[in-house]
Amino acid sequence: MEVAGRIPLLLTVAFFAGLAAVGLGLLLGTIAKSQEQSAPFGATFVVILAAIGGVWVPVFAMPHFMQTISKLSPMNWGLNAFYDVFLRNVGIGEILPEISALFLFFIATTMVAIIYNERKNAV
Repeated sequence: MEVAGRIPLLLTVAFFAGLAAVGLGLLLGTIAKSQEQSAPFGATFVVILAAIGGVWVPVFAMPHFMQTISKLSPMNWGLNAFYDVFLRNVGIGEILPEISALFLFFIATTMVAIIYNERKNAV
C-alpha cells in the first residue's frame, strides 16, 4: 500500500470523520442523563452504524435494500472517503461529497445538541 503523497487527503478525511464523531458524542452526551446511560447506548449505536455502514460486512455483499440504507450511515461516508484515497487514488474533488456529508452530520448533531441543551436548561 502506497501512502506517500496521500497524507494530506488522509488527514482531511480523518479530520472530518473526527468531527462527525464529536458531533455524535455531543448529542449523546447532551441527551443522556448520566454517564451510565450514555456509555452503553453510545457503544451500541456505534456498533449499529458500523454494521449498517459497511465496516463489518462490505456493502457490495449486502442485500440491495441494505445497500440503500448503508448510504445513511456516517461510517459509510468516512469508509468510502478512505477507500477513495487509498484504493482509487482520487483527489480532493472526488472525496468532497463524503467529507461534506460528514461535516453536515457534525453541524446537524451539534445544532440538535445545542437546541436540546438550551430547552432542557430553560425549564
